[in-house]
Amino acid sequence: MKKQFKDRESGFYLKNNGTFVIEDYNLTKPFANFFPGIAGEYGVPIWAFYVNRGQCISSFGTKDKDHALLEFFPANKAWQLTPNLGFRSFLKITDKNKHIFYEPFHNGYASSCFQLKNMMLITSFDLTIKEENRSLGLETEINYFPIPNERFAALGRIVRIKNRSRRQKVIQFLDGLPAIIPMGIGNRFLKDLNRTAEAWMKAQTVGDCAAFYKLDVDPSDRPQVIHIKEGNFCMSFTRPIIDASSIFGPRLNFDYPYNFIKNKKFVFPRNQVCESKTPCGMGLAEFSLRPDEERSFCSLFGSIASQNLLNQRLPEIKKAEFFMLKKAENKEIILKLEEDIDTKSSSCEFNYYCRQTYLDNIIRGGYPVIFDSVNDKKQVFYLYLRKHGDLERDYNKFYIQPTYFSQGNGNFRDIVQNRRSDVWFNPEVEESNLITFFNLIQTDGYNPLIVKGLRFHLKNRGNFEKTCLEYFKEEDDAKKLLDFLDKPFTPGGVVYFIEKNNFTMKKSSKDFLNILMVNSLKEEDAEHAQENHHMHGGYWSDHWTYCLDLLEAYLEIYPEKIKDLLFNKREFKF
Repeated sequence: MKKQFKDRESGFYLKNNGTFVIEDYNLTKPFANFFPGIAGEYGVPIWAFYVNRGQCISSFGTKDKDHALLEFFPANKAWQLTPNLGFRSFLKITDKNKHIFYEPFHNGYASSCFQLKNMMLITSFDLTIKEENRSLGLETEINYFPIPNERFAALGRIVRIKNRSRRQKVIQFLDGLPAIIPMGIGNRFLKDLNRTAEAWMKAQTVGDCAAFYKLDVDPSDRPQVIHIKEGNFCMSFTRPIIDASSIFGPRLNFDYPYNFIKNKKFVFPRNQVCESKTPCGMGLAEFSLRPDEERSFCSLFGSIASQNLLNQRLPEIKKAEFFMLKKAENKEIILKLEEDIDTKSSSCEFNYYCRQTYLDNIIRGGYPVIFDSVNDKKQVFYLYLRKHGDLERDYNKFYIQPTYFSQGNGNFRDIVQNRRSDVWFNPEVEESNLITFFNLIQTDGYNPLIVKGLRFHLKNRGNFEKTCLEYFKEEDDAKKLLDFLDKPFTPGGVVYFIEKNNFTMKKSSKDFLNILMVNSLKEEDAEHAQENHHMHGGYWSDHWTYCLDLLEAYLEIYPEKIKDLLFNKREFKF
C-alpha cells in the first residue's frame, strides 16, 4: 500500500484515492473552494462555492451572481454566515420520553454537550462531510455533487443517517435550506434593496415533493413589464416546508429552530405564508433506526425553465436511482477530462496534483471541442471556461452560460495562460488560438481585459436551407430553425432551441451540429473594462508575451508550418 501524505498535527491529509481530508474542519483555519461548474456537453452547469464551516455550501446558482439560489458572499462573510444561512439538518431524538435536539455539523453552543468528531472530504468532482456523535451513537454523512447532462441546473444532496448505538432511535428530521432566493432577484436587490425585493417573492408547492420559487415580473425600474417564466426549485424527500417562520418562529437569524424544538411533535404547518417574504425549502420526516440501520434522504436544489417542466420531470428525478446515476455521470465527466494528463510517478501526491492542475486550467481556459465535416473543414469551440470567481476574488463578475456547450467569460491573460499547452494535449486545435488572441491585440500592443466567449453567424442562409431540409422531418421546423439562425447563436443555444420546440430529426443532431458549425463564421466578443469593476480595467500591454508562448508551443508540434503561418495565412488582422 502506498504511503499517504498526512500532516498529523493539522489533521489535513491526502488519501490514496485522491480525496483530500480535513479533520474537525469546523475548527481549522478557514478556507474557500468551489465546484468546477462543468455539467457535460449536453448539460446546464451550476456554480457553487463552499467553505469549511457549517454544512459548507456557502452560495450557488446559475449563470452569474444575479441568478443565485443562495446569495453570493465573499469569503469573510461566507465563513460567518454559512453555518446559519446554508444547508441545515435538525434531529429530535426521542429517548425514554426525553426529546434530545441535535444539529449535525453546526458546531454551535447547542452541540457543546456532545462528543463530536467530523471531517470534510474533497475531490475534484464532489464534496462529502461526515460527523460522528459518540454521545448519541449517530453518524451523519452529506454528499454534494452537481447534476450533469440535464436541461436544468441543480445541486444534488444526499444525507445519510446511521444508528451506531445498541438501542433503537426514533427521530424527527428537518433538512434543507432555511432561505432560498426566488428567480428574478438580482445581486443588487439582495445587497441594497432586500426588504423591498421581498414584496415580489413567491413560493409554490409542486406535486408531492417539490417547490417552485420565482417573481412574476422583473422588479427593475423600467417602462416595460417583463414576465418571468423560469424558476428556482427545491425537490425534497417529502413536500417541503416553504415558510421559514413555521420552523424558526421568532429566531429571525435562524440560529436554532424554535418551533421544531418547542413542540413535542412537530407537524407539517397547516397555514404557510408563501408570498412577500423570503421562502425556505426544508423537508420533514419521522423514522426509527434499529442498531446499525441507516436511512438516506435525497434532495435537489436548482433552476429550471418552467414549473410545467418541473412537474413533468418530478416522477423521474425524485427516485434514488436518478441520484445514483447522476452522481456517477458527474464523476465520470470530470475524471475523463483529467485523463488527458494522467500521470504515473513514484509520488501519489504529484499524480493527483497534475490532474487537479489540468482541471483548473480547463476551468480558466476552456476545453476544446472540434466540430468537423467530411470535407475537412472544422471549427474549434471551447467549453467550460469561466472567470476566476472564487470567494476571495469577490470583485470578479463571473459568468457561466446556462445552456448546453456552456462557455463563460474570462480575462484575456487567464485564458491565454491556460491555453499555452493546449496544442500539446489536443494537437487538432492547430493554430486556432494563435488566430484568436493575436487578432485581439491592437497594433500598439494593447489587448482587451475580458474575453466574453464566441458567437456564430450563419455564412449563407440560402445554401444552408437544403441541409436543414435533409435533417428535419417537418419543413416548417427547418424554416423556424433558419429564422433562429438569422441572429448570432451558440452551439448549445441551437441544440436547446431544437429540444425546446420538440423538432423531430431524420438524422443525428450531432452530425447536424458539425455541419452547421463549419458553415458558420465565429465572432470573438471582448471588452476593455468590467462593469462595476474598481480594481483595474481598460487596456493591458504586457500580455502579448503569452501569445509568444502560444506560438512557440504551436511550432514545437508543427515546425513544418512556420512559413505557411507567417507568410501565407490570411486570417491575421496585421
